[in-house]
Amino acid sequence: MDKALAELLWTARWAIKAEKLDTAYDEITKALIHIGAEKAAATDDELDRPDDPMPEDFLKGIVEPEFVVVKGVRFKDRGAYKTPSGRFEGLVVHYTVSGRTAASARAVVAYLAKQGYGCMVMDEDGKIYIPEGFDIFRNWNNHAGVSAWGNRTNLNLYYAGMEICCWGRGSKEGPFREVTTLTGNIWPGKYQQYTEAQEKSLINFILWARTKNPEFKLENVVGHDEVRAKAGKPGAEHDPGASLSMTMHDLRNLLVEREKQLKA
Repeated sequence: MDKALAELLWTARWAIKAEKLDTAYDEITKALIHIGAEKAAATDDELDRPDDPMPEDFLKGIVEPEFVVVKGVRFKDRGAYKTPSGRFEGLVVHYTVSGRTAASARAVVAYLAKQGYGCMVMDEDGKIYIPEGFDIFRNWNNHAGVSAWGNRTNLNLYYAGMEICCWGRGSKEGPFREVTTLTGNIWPGKYQQYTEAQEKSLINFILWARTKNPEFKLENVVGHDEVRAKAGKPGAEHDPGASLSMTMHDLRNLLVEREKQLKA
């Protein structure tokens, strides 16, 4: 399978999982056109079904993320994570409450450094911004506040943080996703959505990091809202909430399924 077709099928399958059916339809149609099939000739058996095995080329699609070093900015050096390997064992997903551009991502990195906080920051295109001299696997920093998951508290010492540029809950800028009742980790409200590129990049980063860091567990991919609630402060934070196209529970399940397919 050629690279362009593999990418179209990747996006289509991701869209199905995220219940973005219009996007899935568009990507499947593009794939059919790409291979020279007529739209009318497509049958259910010809389409990539959610439960079908992924194409072989797609299973090789996990790549090293694109990291951008913000020159002139450094986080406070707090040493390695307090884990047996000194590497992070989990990841807390945030949103920045900011614009989504590359300029915003750079500004957030600089702001975090100035405030004595620190974590990775992702722009609208899925690029990940870090300060100078920052080892993403080993250098812990403050980002989660009062937090708990599993048998851990103060997750800053054990979990990395990923800030995703987005206005989040209460945003006046769309596109929006609105929920009316508490659903899993998602509190009611109107949220600006993460971009498709951001969600794709987040999934890729997690699965790539797993190949580099065996101590990192998929069950430890958590939302800021979840870890605050586990620490006895439900509703204290709302990220990622409905900015992400699925609950964090569903994201963890998706990651487990993807990893199994990658290993098959």
